[in-house]
Amino acid sequence: MNSLPILSTIPRSGTWFLRYAVSFLTHLDRGGRIDNRLTGRAVGDPAGPPFDFHRFRGGPLFSVRGTLPADHLFVGHTVCPGFAAQAGDIDWWQRTAFHVPGYDYFHEGLNYRYTPVELAPYLYTRVHVPALERSARKGRGQRIVLVYRNPLDQAASYYWYCQNHEEALYNSFRGRPLTTVPFDDYLFESALPSYGKQFISYQLMAARHPDLVRLVSYEDLMDNPVEVMAAILDHLSGTTGERPALADAVRLAHSDHLKLIEKELGRSLDGTRTGPRSHIRQAHMRALERRMARPTRDQAIALLGDLGVDIGLFEWAVPEEAASAA
Repeated sequence: MNSLPILSTIPRSGTWFLRYAVSFLTHLDRGGRIDNRLTGRAVGDPAGPPFDFHRFRGGPLFSVRGTLPADHLFVGHTVCPGFAAQAGDIDWWQRTAFHVPGYDYFHEGLNYRYTPVELAPYLYTRVHVPALERSARKGRGQRIVLVYRNPLDQAASYYWYCQNHEEALYNSFRGRPLTTVPFDDYLFESALPSYGKQFISYQLMAARHPDLVRLVSYEDLMDNPVEVMAAILDHLSGTTGERPALADAVRLAHSDHLKLIEKELGRSLDGTRTGPRSHIRQAHMRALERRMARPTRDQAIALLGDLGVDIGLFEWAVPEEAASAA
């Protein structure tokens, strides 16, 4: 398979919202039913098959036949296909390692002959990664979208997420529990270099092949989820389409509804938590993202700028202390 459309995210930039929105839309398009746990209303065909949350594990590939022109869609984290040919031109890129696994699915040496697939009658399919790379490098083949989040917000959210991860690779930092590591150390030594490494692959590929690669901000997606999801799906499809079930699919993928699903299943939907804890960020954790001191913000902007990241693509929040003084 070398024509796989790519819907990539930077970790903690709406990945599971996108996975569930796409999956719910596909299920409804196929005549399925999803019971809304918030309202008690059956969405879709009342006589259709229910969505199987017990079997669903979250990809990374999703069977989307009937919803998109392609058979499969990748929704996850990866360096932009086709970028490898440009990576040698960036002196820091090769010597900068991602601070945890999972940022670059298609280049981590997995068995891509058996890539897990959701919503299909089969469990696995083959992805021919070298062919995927070649077609993207030449500006043809699959269409690609990156959903990216403000780097400081992403780092704060991933810092919390990794602290509560069940695997030591994520919940520790140089042999120390991540809970004991100051946020600024994590930000500048881990989070921002990894962010820059993944993001710049899409930034440069979008500049080279603007009809193929598109950047979409997470903040825009959260502000206008139905409209932005429609634009993402139109780009991945290569055409504008009617999607009558999209608004319902987006509502069902809202965090309040997914938390009820987690409670019903007795586990986190992404499988990374110990016990019944959720991977969905709690409201009180969002305060961390608003407490960035101005020097931290300014230093982060400078670091990303030095890496070649176009900092003008982000909206930079005013630090709390500056807002209070205004």
